[in-house]
Amino acid sequence: MSRQIVTRFAPSPTGMLHIGGVRTALFCWLFARRHGGRFILRIEDTDLSRSTDDNIRIIEEGMAWCGLDWDEGPVVGDPGQWKGPHGPYRQMQRMDLYRAKIQELLDRNLAYRCRCSREAIEERRKTVEAAGKVFQYNRGLDRGKGCAVANHDASAPAAIRFRMPEDGDIVVPDLIKGDTRFPADSLDDWIIARTGDGPGEIGVPTYNFCVVVDDTHMEVTHVIRGDDHLNNTPKQIPLFAAFGTELPAFAHVPMILGADGAKLSKRHGATSITEYQAMGLLPSAVRLALARLSWTPKIDGRAVESAEEELLTDEQMIQLFDLADCQKSAARFDMDKLQWLNQKLIQRAPWQELEPHLRPFMPEAWQGKSEAWKAQAIQCTQKGKSLTDMAEALRFTFERPAAIDEKAVEKFMTAAVKPALAEVAA
Repeated sequence: MSRQIVTRFAPSPTGMLHIGGVRTALFCWLFARRHGGRFILRIEDTDLSRSTDDNIRIIEEGMAWCGLDWDEGPVVGDPGQWKGPHGPYRQMQRMDLYRAKIQELLDRNLAYRCRCSREAIEERRKTVEAAGKVFQYNRGLDRGKGCAVANHDASAPAAIRFRMPEDGDIVVPDLIKGDTRFPADSLDDWIIARTGDGPGEIGVPTYNFCVVVDDTHMEVTHVIRGDDHLNNTPKQIPLFAAFGTELPAFAHVPMILGADGAKLSKRHGATSITEYQAMGLLPSAVRLALARLSWTPKIDGRAVESAEEELLTDEQMIQLFDLADCQKSAARFDMDKLQWLNQKLIQRAPWQELEPHLRPFMPEAWQGKSEAWKAQAIQCTQKGKSLTDMAEALRFTFERPAAIDEKAVEKFMTAAVKPALAEVAA
């Protein structure tokens, strides 16, 4: 592929930024940086009942904390601003483009209006399934009528469905999983726009439609995403073809499991980036731990094995990252391994690099300390596993203990020690 590599991370702002999403974003970021390409952050907020501005802010701030800078996308904290030539980067701000593309499909008879009620579709589903068959919308009927039932009000508001191919297989080529085939006759004519408010009106476009339009408009070359999206891809491929768009390369990343082999969830502990940040983990440790989930970096063709080799820098990860080295099977997340990486990176980091990350965990008086004092304080506490451990170890320099062991004072508070403690307290 001769054109510039373009990847995108496209989260839905319906909750916290999960580490599974961050792992996907990291792979997109590494691949784009590896090939000198562009990395886009796009907000897919068409789920009106669950998407919120607060969740968008959480995504933006979480990505920024992780150090995953984007070349195009929203400006952190300002919903109306963006950077890049393909904005806006929130789907609800791109409705005019989507509706124009839907009208294009209607005009070309590649989509049609559907006025079936949910009740009518459900009734037909029950009839088909009672006969022992698999229900697909409108299969075996005259699709020119644009409806699964003959009796409908032509003036009623309508949803819009995309005409899917009926014969052969739809093949999803995947850089990680290989080819996956889906029989065309197993797929419905899916809804690309929800029911509008009035006759002839185009309602809110659906996720799968917006994704294709956005990937086309933003010139995305590689769609790297979780494998929970694999079943969406055979719907999207015919839509790319309908628009005459070169198909992007797909790479579906396997899910993340807990240490027990079950799907990672709250019962395994922290799962959001906000929680990891509060635990005193370094962004570099989180990046490194997530990168190693489903990716085995290779140096001179040999898989990284030793503990020393595992402590890759961002520059090394960018240089080594290759989708061909990603595994197909799900990866188990190991919190102990993350904490080990965090401790090692804390121990290795110059105090100047640690100080900005430690600062949020320290009292306001920390700001008034001299650079030399901070350097000594950090260097004396770099054996901790986390920034919170370091902050706890330094608490005595800012707070008087609730209780004092008089025997310990008598033993250790010598004439030589008092001046040194006075200097620390200054």
